[in-house]
Amino acid sequence: MSQDWRVALAGSYNTRVAAVNVASSQSGVFGIGVFGVMIIGKTGTTTTKDQRFVNCFTERVVNRFTGKTTLYLVKRPGFASSITPQSGSIGNALLVWTGNAQKIMSAFGAANSSIYDSTTQLVTNAVDTTVITGKATAIIETDLSGTATLYIPSSDSTGWYYQSAGTVTKIADADYPGNAGFTLAGFGAAMDGYMFQMTTDGKVWNSDVNSITAWTATSFVTANSYPDKGIGCIRKGDKIMAFGTETCQFYYNAGLSSGSPLARVEPMTIKIGCVHADAICQVGDTVYWAGSPPEGGISIHSYGAGYKKVSTPEIDSIILLAGASNITLASGSWYGRHFVIVSAGANSFGYCMEENAWFEMASTVNLWYKSSGVSAGSPQVNYWISKASTGGKVYVINPASLQYQDDGAAFTATIQTSLLGEGNRRTFWDEVEIIGDQQESASTLTISVNDSDYSASGTVVLGTVDLSDARPRLTRCGSAYRRSWILTHSANTPLRIEALAGRKSVGSG
Repeated sequence: MSQDWRVALAGSYNTRVAAVNVASSQSGVFGIGVFGVMIIGKTGTTTTKDQRFVNCFTERVVNRFTGKTTLYLVKRPGFASSITPQSGSIGNALLVWTGNAQKIMSAFGAANSSIYDSTTQLVTNAVDTTVITGKATAIIETDLSGTATLYIPSSDSTGWYYQSAGTVTKIADADYPGNAGFTLAGFGAAMDGYMFQMTTDGKVWNSDVNSITAWTATSFVTANSYPDKGIGCIRKGDKIMAFGTETCQFYYNAGLSSGSPLARVEPMTIKIGCVHADAICQVGDTVYWAGSPPEGGISIHSYGAGYKKVSTPEIDSIILLAGASNITLASGSWYGRHFVIVSAGANSFGYCMEENAWFEMASTVNLWYKSSGVSAGSPQVNYWISKASTGGKVYVINPASLQYQDDGAAFTATIQTSLLGEGNRRTFWDEVEIIGDQQESASTLTISVNDSDYSASGTVVLGTVDLSDARPRLTRCGSAYRRSWILTHSANTPLRIEALAGRKSVGSG
């Protein structure tokens, strides 16, 4: 007897976890893993089994009058080319300079960084006036007695600064920590007229107040709640978070008159460190990082109103196998939601802050290494650079003209359901219909099925539908004991889907 069926598509990303005995010589991890994860050397690859969302995320829409909640899966926007400061190079650092007309400041280069104001290469006071020495690890803005100033720490432990229409100048003070023989850890943090810079021995140094060029040999505080090495510091509200390999410590400006103005907030110390400075990012006043507790493993953590672990066991298992040195974090915003993008070797994952939900990010080349956003004026856009692409471009996600291609190349959004059907009785699927937004122009969606527990050879294409049709549906969809439905969308158009629906009948055996 035929009956109606309907399946909501949004849900938790990939819930299939089981023990997998992996040879320690292959992965460095013995006896744990994710079922369906392929181990190649020391790289984990995401499982093709179970419920998956690739390049699409869960959107929760609540009717505040009726209280009804509707869940959609929404295709992420693409990364469009904005400007090309240095063709043929990878990106190093990026900043939208809010204190100076929203200028796009960037750094590009495989060995030494060229600093750009939009596409204009800035002159430096280095021997080679086209580059600074080493790769820029960040571009940090501050205000020095009304003068907008940029601080640029570099991978060779030199520090540089720039003021509008000037020269990118090396900090010459012998007491600057890099000049004094210390190794810089990560990027700096500006607060209350000071520039703070951590070093690998766990010290948090500060410049003289209202100066970027003057430093004092005794102006530091040591993050020594535990004996770990320094990773980097970042500002969170009125505090400085200092990350070590095993801990995170918090400091506030206590106005101390000698040495550092900082004093530690002892009760806030967290016994979870960070793997490296590129694995730290910020969404508003919430800081995210990849790090480990004393028991081991790698997870994604956050500190906003308080501490929270945000990654799931499935995500943890994959990023652990990717290796700590291959993990980077970036943040962005689109469709009124905020995202953290975790790149872990060959895999990337998006985390939606509002929905507390994960999805996969995939493209021909990852274009999401570092980001910076326009927070005032119109339009409010996200800019991005890549360290995987050598295109030398700054990319953009502009809500006023969204694209659904990455640098002009199509990417595919994939929705894969968990196994549906009775299991012990064959289900005959008479028809399937896509319940979602009707598009204004032609938008092809491919509908496939897999009736053999997600095996690579078991996926069969049933056909395509056009999402601009009033009722995009297929009939005569075959039968199976257990079936996964797989929807793929590569068109340069939006996609928002709520459910699959149709008619089916169930056999007697």
